[in-house]
Amino acid sequence: MDKTSVLLVSGALLAFTTTFANAAAAPPPVVSNSTVTLSGPGIGGATKTCSLPFMNNFAGKGDWYVLPNDAHAAFFVADKATLAQCRADLLLNGTQKTFAITSANDLSTGHKTDLAFDVMVASGGSNKTFSTTDPTDTVTITVTKMDMLNFEATLSGTMTEVGLMATDGHEAYRVTVSGTISLHRASTPAPVSAGNWVGCDPIIHDWLNEAENRASSECEVKFDQHLQTALAAAFAPMESAFTASQWQMISKPDPSVLFLAAPRGSENGPFHGQGFKLTMAVDPNSAQGQQAIAAASTPDPLMVQMMDLMKAGKYTEAQALEKQLDAKLKSAPPPPSTRFTAQVSFNSSAEQLINFQGAIGTSALPGGGTELYLPAMQPLSGGSSGDPGTWVLLGPWSQPASTNLDATTTKVTTNAQTNPAAPRLSVQNIAVYLDCDQTLAANAIQAIDWSQLRALLAQ
Repeated sequence: MDKTSVLLVSGALLAFTTTFANAAAAPPPVVSNSTVTLSGPGIGGATKTCSLPFMNNFAGKGDWYVLPNDAHAAFFVADKATLAQCRADLLLNGTQKTFAITSANDLSTGHKTDLAFDVMVASGGSNKTFSTTDPTDTVTITVTKMDMLNFEATLSGTMTEVGLMATDGHEAYRVTVSGTISLHRASTPAPVSAGNWVGCDPIIHDWLNEAENRASSECEVKFDQHLQTALAAAFAPMESAFTASQWQMISKPDPSVLFLAAPRGSENGPFHGQGFKLTMAVDPNSAQGQQAIAAASTPDPLMVQMMDLMKAGKYTEAQALEKQLDAKLKSAPPPPSTRFTAQVSFNSSAEQLINFQGAIGTSALPGGGTELYLPAMQPLSGGSSGDPGTWVLLGPWSQPASTNLDATTTKVTTNAQTNPAAPRLSVQNIAVYLDCDQTLAANAIQAIDWSQLRALLAQ
């Protein structure tokens, strides 16, 4: 996982606002008795000591936790909520007592092994940030006490101003740093469960402080792996059948990619996980591929005539042909798909789809489930033109209903019945979307092992 997308804990942190102080799930207040001292040429040869009584202990912001085999701290301490003199940002992962932060490991190695420390100081109407920028810089942080009520550590080392363009002469921008981080709270934050599964910790231990998403719980990660395993087994026969018919795999889920981050607040609703998306394409060197390439490179005769008329300046006649061409394209059946995508989602409350023209079709899936075909469905990403698409709905879905939006466009809606008392980490319904022509979708449906998906509903 890209650290820049989930860990925003350095001096370039997004500015927080006081609205976070009013969060509904406010954690216990933290008392900070922290200090930091800088000296050296980086601050004009002076020595500057700052008291740092403020800590950003808002929900989803600064925090620390300790588990038997894991520990994490990510927060900043400052002289004020809005920096006036000094601010120190700290990120530690691991249960060891001593951390040596250098330019080689500062926010560079990814999930659960990241380290970071920087100090921001007010200087001449602007702010300077110091970190282990230079290869010779090291800041050693020694944790002297860390439990759910206390975090205490000492720090010392050298740092260099961030943002220098020069490749040498860094000595003029270096400082020595020392200090203590001392945080105390009277009670531990209330544990937040993301749902139970088998043999795992359901509590959210959020190491993604200052990030858009929160960290997934151990049970969420394990349950999502369970879903991914079932999906891979369900689609394996289809993948083999398509490959034997000269299709190539373009992309499919990587089993090593774990569900490590979830939207904040998602623990209050049904589990969706990371979903599933598989894409295949016809081998361009196959007979079908060569036919598709030839068809795509051969213009419609009406288009050729229209272009010739426009070159001759016969615009009225060209416009008449353009209308014929539009009518022809609208009434023509879609060409055979040369690309196929299957997407799977869990525990949706409803599906609302737009079909631009043509009649939708519904049928029963043998063994249980509903097939829904839309001849000109608006892509899930939006747009004003439609492509054929097929949905397979498993679980307690309502019969799809259509509402006319204009002479040719309809909105198709189907609702899922969900049980609010069901365990969060369970599958109540499944929606499979096949982005391809109807014949190819039928071939895929015949090859998919639906028993693997129905087994998820039965658990």
